[in-house]
Amino acid sequence: MRGLFEGKVTKIGDMVPDFIQAATLIIFNNDVPEELHDMAVLHTKSAATETVQTGDVLLIDDQAFRVTSVGDKANETLKDIGHCTIKFDGSSSPELPGIIHVEQKEIPQIQLDTVLKFIRE
Repeated sequence: MRGLFEGKVTKIGDMVPDFIQAATLIIFNNDVPEELHDMAVLHTKSAATETVQTGDVLLIDDQAFRVTSVGDKANETLKDIGHCTIKFDGSSSPELPGIIHVEQKEIPQIQLDTVLKFIRE
């Protein structure tokens, strides 16, 4: 197992529950501008950021979600500002450049100190 990205949740924006209802999670490093805080889950910066690709795994704490497709810009924004939109719908083709699609399963409760990781098995 190789770690590609890892961040620990430091803040949960007020709009996050609405996005979760729509099977979507928006993440950013915790030093992004204030206007992005409401919509996102903020996390610590990842020490390493390697390219996430189809077949990798998203871990939310210990719950695993297989990556089904990755948008053209998702790895760039993940590396630069810890940002991507994660869509829990199992789509095999990216809806938008900044989206990482993962398998369709219930999203676990996100709390402070929840660990978000992308890994390669």
